[in-house]
Amino acid sequence: ILDITTARDACLTGDLAIAEELLTHEIHTKANDFTSYANRSFVLARKHDLDRALEDAIKSINIRPSLIGFISKGIALCGKGQVREARVAFDIASMFTNQDSATNQFLLLIKAITFFNANQHEEAMLLIKDLAAACPNVDPLARRVVETYLHVQLGIKALDDARHDEATDHFTAAVNSTAFSSKYIHLIYEDLVMLFGWDLESLLLTAHQKRCHTFLSASKLDEALEAHKYMMDAIDDIAKASCLDWSNEFKEKCSTLAADNDRILGAEIPGQEQDGYDAEPNFFHGMHQHSQISRPRLQQRPGRLKRLRLAMTRTPQGAPAPAPPITSPPVVVTTTIKTRLRHLFTWSPHHTAPPVVDVPFAKAKERNAAAGAPGQDPNIVPDEYLDTTEPDPDTQQQQQHQPHQQAVAVHTDPGEHGGGKSCVCC
Repeated sequence: ILDITTARDACLTGDLAIAEELLTHEIHTKANDFTSYANRSFVLARKHDLDRALEDAIKSINIRPSLIGFISKGIALCGKGQVREARVAFDIASMFTNQDSATNQFLLLIKAITFFNANQHEEAMLLIKDLAAACPNVDPLARRVVETYLHVQLGIKALDDARHDEATDHFTAAVNSTAFSSKYIHLIYEDLVMLFGWDLESLLLTAHQKRCHTFLSASKLDEALEAHKYMMDAIDDIAKASCLDWSNEFKEKCSTLAADNDRILGAEIPGQEQDGYDAEPNFFHGMHQHSQISRPRLQQRPGRLKRLRLAMTRTPQGAPAPAPPITSPPVVVTTTIKTRLRHLFTWSPHHTAPPVVDVPFAKAKERNAAAGAPGQDPNIVPDEYLDTTEPDPDTQQQQQHQPHQQAVAVHTDPGEHGGGKSCVCC
């Protein structure tokens, strides 16, 4: 298609007006050149001059039926929305492939692309899938290039319609494809560039950028930063330099989204700090008017902010991000129940002392243990320390007739065990 000529070079660079002029000159020079009519039909189809494109395709076929003539007719008919007629044109074109498997596959790929451009997306993707199953060893790279390009186009359409999950699937399939293992892929498949105006040279970079943008549009900050890092690791230095402005703008948007998420989180979850961490509960609220709520330390911030800082410091030249400063972990102070109670009994001078209730000790009698059993337990009060005398009945009766008296507060030592056996510490 369009052998090495000046018109072909003009199509590859996008100078369609020059290409049309050169082909028109060839037609005037050779009136019965079916190839020149078919080639001009391709150029007119790219210019969306579909009526004239179909006329040139029909003139080419009338002069001499050929593979190139029916391909040009099928492309023109699909552009006009006449998919059924275009399908017939491609079927007839297969009769001129001389049963060559590579030529047959190339024809089917052109058919798939043409149907895809006519919004027959499912049929186009199904055709490529069946082609891979039927001819897995026939120029698989060409098939993967076409499939990857169509995935990117489907991803862009889904992103425009805010179908973020679907767009992510398409862009991820594109960036994981091995179709662009060679940076000269656009030179290998120039026919696709000439026929459809594809930009294969920057397709991989476009897929990466669209994938990052999809995650950001879906407010998935972690995934967006990971996608950006993956992109910077995958592309070469020339691509990194070309997307420097885009990369800086993307990281600024990530920073803005992170700040917005923190503000929203702090507003929607009462009782939590701005970073989403629960404030330390104040067990003595109401007892101490000036109790403070501790704020989370800097090293407690979520991991996504750390990744954001790494992304913000990552340069397009691929220089490794500086390692974060090493800080010692916060000292954890264990608070026992005894400390809590000691704090509870330590009151400020302006507070009144709470009433103390007299709690009598319960009697306990230590039994003689059997031989070989453990010795005396020092925490049990022996019988000799207790008054075991039975109360006088007359005295007990007098106490029942006396009015109830308020219990006397007895000061007890809340400290550790001293010389005595009785205490009230826990």
